[in-house]
Amino acid sequence: MILALLASLVLAGPLTAAPALPAQEARGEGQKLYDQGDYRAAATWYLQALQSEPRNAQLHYNLGNALFKAGETGRAIASYQRAFDMRPRDPDVRQNLDFALRRAGEELVPAAAPPLLFLAYHLFSERELAGLQWLACWLALILTGLCLWKKRLRQDLMNWAWAAACLWLILGVWWLAIRGLTPQRRGVIVISSAEIRSGPGESFNVSFTAPEGRRVQIISRDGDWLEIGVLKEGSKGWIAARSVEEI
Repeated sequence: MILALLASLVLAGPLTAAPALPAQEARGEGQKLYDQGDYRAAATWYLQALQSEPRNAQLHYNLGNALFKAGETGRAIASYQRAFDMRPRDPDVRQNLDFALRRAGEELVPAAAPPLLFLAYHLFSERELAGLQWLACWLALILTGLCLWKKRLRQDLMNWAWAAACLWLILGVWWLAIRGLTPQRRGVIVISSAEIRSGPGESFNVSFTAPEGRRVQIISRDGDWLEIGVLKEGSKGWIAARSVEEI
């Protein structure tokens, strides 16, 4: 995915090939170029660093900033979304993702969702919730085991065992809800006025167009075409795969 993005950036404009450097040095070069206002070159260095640190939320955020400044709104939103998925409590990530989405005619918080409820729902990332619910699971099992093993501890620990079990249930349902409601394959449209067709090919009629930066669900693939669902409008159709960056 990172290499595909690098290739697309090369095609989008002139970039100087960056020599291979350790991730830390590549981050430094990217920050230096960003501070100098050379945002496209900075994005190249951030991409290189991400090849070694793909789970680094700060790097995805920095890349999003560089891409947005370079006029790549769709790819910036994809980078911000990755950072948000990993670090949903970061106010800078939320603010920049929401700002970029508004530029594309969308909002981070759906209109029908109370903002506080949205923030509470996204208090933890999916990976964090998975870890927390397993910790609660082990805590509940250990406390229950102690209650069964030492009868004299039962009165003192039983309430704590029930509390840990309830916490496990809450966190587990929360984790399953996020997994169930988040599309398994997502993407962002990275070209302006993307044509969404009724079938996988240019011979099919254009059903509607979607702006750059619109987030989509990827439903299936047929060669060089993707069947997508546009999340905001709730419409489906087919788009050239090169027009979408998968998250």
